[in-house]
Amino acid sequence: MKRNRILLTKPSKNYKSYVHLMITETTDQHILNIVKGRLTLRKKTSNAVYKQYPPDVAVQQLEQLSLEYKAKGYNEEPESILDAIKIPEIQVLDKAKWHYDGDFPLDLTKEAAYTATGMFITWVINNNWFTGEMEQQFHAEIEQVKKRQLTGAEFYRKCLDGVFSTQELSDDIIPFVNQYLDIQNDIYTAEDYVQTLQGDKPTFYHIANTWENYDLIEPVIERRYQQFQGKM
Repeated sequence: MKRNRILLTKPSKNYKSYVHLMITETTDQHILNIVKGRLTLRKKTSNAVYKQYPPDVAVQQLEQLSLEYKAKGYNEEPESILDAIKIPEIQVLDKAKWHYDGDFPLDLTKEAAYTATGMFITWVINNNWFTGEMEQQFHAEIEQVKKRQLTGAEFYRKCLDGVFSTQELSDDIIPFVNQYLDIQNDIYTAEDYVQTLQGDKPTFYHIANTWENYDLIEPVIERRYQQFQGKM
């Protein structure tokens, strides 16, 4: 009997990697859905790729991919394990790609797209606002940021792949971050970051990724947080 759905997982120390292979049938072509991600006790991440094949080829590709992942140490599991995980609503706060694929200065490298959010991530790290899973997974890098051996922008690029979302944050800080970094009303970048650091630079992308600049923006972020908490 030909199968059209297979779930494969591979455990590591703090999470399971998974690959969910599914075929969606259409009249002329079948679509092979390849969904990859990680599973923890309380969260599921996913990234999907879709490929079209003739019906018989799609099934062959599904079985071939299954064998390839099993050779890499993956094991087949029932799909019901995915339903057992409560998935919180995830808000994407920023993507570096939104910047360097948009109206981005030609005289700068892509690294400049990570600086603003990277400084906010430094504040998150210094105040231990990442989830326990993040703390475990990136313990060495987090300690490097705290010791100023690695900038928040570098952490954002290397560890988060340039995507910052509420998925990485502890529940207590999410309400503040959702308001402060709101895409429609960005108080952090549009107001605080620009007013504190841009000066006579042509754009906020030209603000240097330095610890001196972080020392200037950190108390501004902290004041905003304290105001949010009603402590000032």
